Amino acid sequence: MIRKLRAKELVWRCPKSWLPRKDSTAVKPASTIVAQDRAVEAIAFGLAMRGIGFNVFVTGLSGTGRLTTIKSFVERLAESEEKPDDICFVFNFRKPEEPCAVFLEAGAGCRLKEGMDDLVDELSENLPSILIDREFRSRIERAVEPLQRQERELIETFEKEVTESGFVLVQVQSGMVTRPEILPVVKEEPTPLEKLGELEKEGELGAEEIENLRENHGRLTETFRDVFQEVSEIRRMVQQRVEDVRKKLLQPAFETAVDRIRKTVGDERVDPYLDQVAVDLAENLGLFMISEDDSQPAEGDRFLRWRVNLVVDNADLSGRPVVMETEPTYTNLFGTIERTLTQSGEATTSFMRIRAGSLLRANGGFLVLNADDVLMEPRVWPGLKRALKFRRVQIQSLESLVLGAAVLKPEPVPIKVKVVIIGSRSIYDLLYRYDSDFSKIFKVLADFDNVLKATRSHARDLLSVLRRVTLEEDLHDLDRSGIAAMLEEAVRIGGWRRRFSSRFSDLSDLLRESSYQADLDSRELISADDVAAACAARRRRHSLSEDRSHDLISEGVVRVETTGAVVGQVNGLAVYDLGHHRFGKPSRITARVGLGREGVINVERQAGLSGPSYDKGVSILTGFLRGTFADRSPLTMSCSVTFEQSYGGIDGDSASSTEIYAILSALSGLPLRQDVAVTGSVDQYGNVQAIGGVNEKIEGFFRVCSTAGLTGDQGVMIPAANVGDLQLSEEVTAAAKNGRFNIWAVDSVEDGIKLLTGKPAGARDDDGRWTKGGVFAVCQERLDEMVNLMRKAAKGEAKNDDEN
Repeated sequence: MIRKLRAKELVWRCPKSWLPRKDSTAVKPASTIVAQDRAVEAIAFGLAMRGIGFNVFVTGLSGTGRLTTIKSFVERLAESEEKPDDICFVFNFRKPEEPCAVFLEAGAGCRLKEGMDDLVDELSENLPSILIDREFRSRIERAVEPLQRQERELIETFEKEVTESGFVLVQVQSGMVTRPEILPVVKEEPTPLEKLGELEKEGELGAEEIENLRENHGRLTETFRDVFQEVSEIRRMVQQRVEDVRKKLLQPAFETAVDRIRKTVGDERVDPYLDQVAVDLAENLGLFMISEDDSQPAEGDRFLRWRVNLVVDNADLSGRPVVMETEPTYTNLFGTIERTLTQSGEATTSFMRIRAGSLLRANGGFLVLNADDVLMEPRVWPGLKRALKFRRVQIQSLESLVLGAAVLKPEPVPIKVKVVIIGSRSIYDLLYRYDSDFSKIFKVLADFDNVLKATRSHARDLLSVLRRVTLEEDLHDLDRSGIAAMLEEAVRIGGWRRRFSSRFSDLSDLLRESSYQADLDSRELISADDVAAACAARRRRHSLSEDRSHDLISEGVVRVETTGAVVGQVNGLAVYDLGHHRFGKPSRITARVGLGREGVINVERQAGLSGPSYDKGVSILTGFLRGTFADRSPLTMSCSVTFEQSYGGIDGDSASSTEIYAILSALSGLPLRQDVAVTGSVDQYGNVQAIGGVNEKIEGFFRVCSTAGLTGDQGVMIPAANVGDLQLSEEVTAAAKNGRFNIWAVDSVEDGIKLLTGKPAGARDDDGRWTKGGVFAVCQERLDEMVNLMRKAAKGEAKNDDEN
């Protein structure tokens, strides 16, 4: 059926009953995600599930504010939850290169850090004076006095033996140090052994005397070695006893101080660490004896081993943390170990230089990421997968990853974090298909719909979002006409069956631009005129390519006829999507038919300009022709079809019905109206099907006709299934209302060919033949004639072959 559409069918008007009584100030601003129940339920489900891998991938949510939107939504879910633990790194007394992670209840980490700092300050101030206190030193001296007496007796006995043997023990300078040496006494003078030979020559000593001296020297030297070893052992025992006594005297004080910290922290998980601290303090008392003038360690803090590095402090949280990482570099996400340079230029680090990344800060809560950012950063995606699979984070500096040399290897930190990644559906599909780990760690898909049914409830939701933007950015409010215009534009952007677009970022931009127009006109409220002006200004900013394309048509460089009738030629319609701007453009589609067996020849495909959808459409129309005309004899023809003056790529099947009309015209010789442009895909049975971009296509042809001059007969033929998608501009709607432009809706090829030729397609009679006078009958006659000609040609070729 051919139906000429009425003006009211060409555009959706917002019912007045949907509008507030006065203006948008009566609308309550949105406080959460609106009109996306399915996606919201998916997010809530994923965040509530305790199992491994129930992280959430969000698709369909567009706009620059989508991270903030999700973060705000997740924060509302998390605010009533219990705060997670603080995370500290402390010195590993057994393996200094492997700092230990300590988990403490929220707020306890800060108490531990402050307690340890206070302890070190207290000890560094008081301990040196205690260690040099007379009573303290007296107790140590009494403890070591027996050993020291034993040492003195041992040395005195040896010295007596040396003297009685005619020798003396002297200190000899050897380079920078002195060493003890046993020398014989000759004529009351210590004499080196090497001078004994000279004394023998001079006759002062006999050979026998010298031999005795040498033997006694060897014996005393052996004894000296034994004595030296015994003295060294005694001195070691003295040092050990000094340390033991110091520990015995100071250990209770250390334990008391540590117990004070233990009570302040109030978390038994810190007990193993504090027990080690008490022992280590007693074992490293020497650090407290270093004066301020002595050289300091490279880190500049000789008490570093007793410090606490609080990497995650959750004391100020009201619930579970929600972290939005807008720059997910490897360092920002996983943390790092910073390095510093000493005065000599040497790079150094310590456990106090460990820094937490977003994953640790979000531990026990939620982390919100952008998929594009995560996938672009080196090493981040593999690292994130490992962290979520094994539920732990290994903090490393990026330098150690690249160079393979790690000075510190902190203990891996176990994590419990829910990750919400926001990305496009295409990224989700690619990861799901080609990354075997993806489906195991992102088990929940929250798919935001990009359109909403145009209902009163959804209109209210949309207005609540715009109201929030108005208040946040101090924009003008909308009057009733402005509200209606915004909702109608939302339907146009939605582009499908009277749906509102849920691309709130685009609508918010339109609100901002409309508010700017209201400023220019010094209006307090945004009106429909302001919305229209904003749309027109946006179109002008973005439509340079469209204008150049239109100029080529209006100047005759690209041929498009809008009057008369031509055999084998019809005006098709295409949509050009530049991302920031979409527009429709008419193009001549022509068909030429001749003898042959090639069937329909797709010129675009032969030139490598067609996409798979377009090629499929050509194959479908071939099926239609075969089913319509080849039930009694083969489809014997050669027909080329092309978009004239089209040199770029083309895809989509929306021109398949248009190409059928061109072929039918070329077969029948019946001319097609050039004042009618056509769009619509087709199935093999000739049913005309819905296409996309219907508004842009109609407006594109209208612009060409308007430039050439409207006659009242011009118009566009669209599939009946697209009537519900119409949201045409005021200019087109007004022209249709005044009878200067037409929109027709058709259901089938039969309807379309009748409108274009003025003749019915025809129907099959009882014998299955097409009724005479119809377009199909004329086409069938031409095809039958071509079959006969082909048969005659084949017989002639066979006869010539026989004669040869």
